[in-house]
Amino acid sequence: MDLTAAFPSPFPTDDPVLGLIGNTPMIPYPGTEVDNLFCKLETENPTRSMKDRVALGILSEALADGDYDRVVEASSGNTAGAVALVCNRMGIDCTVTCPATTSGQKIGYMRAYGATVRLCPAVDADHPDHYRATARRLAEEDGTFMIDQYRNLSNPGVHYRWTGREMWSQAGPDMTHLVCAMGTGGIMSGSARAVKEQAAEAGTTVTTVGVDATHSNISTAFYGTDPVPYDTAVEGLGKGHELPTMWFDDIDTMRDVDDDRAFDTARRSAEEHGFLIGPSAGAALAVGLDIAQDDPDARVVVVICDGGEQYFDTLFAPETDAARRENGQATNSVSADADEEAAAAE
Repeated sequence: MDLTAAFPSPFPTDDPVLGLIGNTPMIPYPGTEVDNLFCKLETENPTRSMKDRVALGILSEALADGDYDRVVEASSGNTAGAVALVCNRMGIDCTVTCPATTSGQKIGYMRAYGATVRLCPAVDADHPDHYRATARRLAEEDGTFMIDQYRNLSNPGVHYRWTGREMWSQAGPDMTHLVCAMGTGGIMSGSARAVKEQAAEAGTTVTTVGVDATHSNISTAFYGTDPVPYDTAVEGLGKGHELPTMWFDDIDTMRDVDDDRAFDTARRSAEEHGFLIGPSAGAALAVGLDIAQDDPDARVVVVICDGGEQYFDTLFAPETDAARRENGQATNSVSADADEEAAAAE
């Protein structure tokens, strides 16, 4: 392994901030439980998330093919902040539509980069005022481009051209497993395809492992089994079904992680190792630790998709977690499943 290896961005830029996107570090796992686990730190992108790559890649491609005055996206998570930052640096107006229930902390994060935030009522996914429907309506206006991370095949395409090849440049043929949480599935799908192609050329194999939430349905779609009621507190993990941005043919297996273990792994990572990560990264890290412990000869790479800074009011708020445990419910809205099912059906 050459953990310090660099990989040229397929989206070169002279901008000093956007130039910080990509070539993120890969480090040995900072705990003492295993010595064969390596962490790809997407937390080192400017907004502390791998979504910076998606925003930069999709917008670079879009602007090369057309002339746009405004970018719109429906998101209440890391994508919104990433798109707001990239638009800020590219000098393009950005509008983000969010559910009215989005936390003030996340709204402030978008506005800090100059985005216009449109708060939409908590209505059913087929309602015209739903935040995704609002974004699609705005995207119909002249000169407007919609990122559409759940449908845009440039999402996994960016990671195929960039993230996966960058990981291979660092881990190389020593890598035996690639582990990553799945939301849109973009980073796992694109990276898995790239890594598998590179491994085949090198005469080795890499087992690709997608991570889903226990009460979600990416795994059930992958295995063709009956769906379960969507009920997970882990933001950004699991969307309830297969999306066009999920390339299942490049994923070898899926593993489910329950909310408690995802949260506890992320908390211990910060408290015991000074390693601040988000809850979906906690789920991926839990699976990576299992594989590394079960097979000492393995060389496992786990993608740390984002940091823990945006989760101080959830992941690191004991009162929020205590309430969730007492009620036996997830803190995320169950309607998220309906949102994504409607998006996939259109």
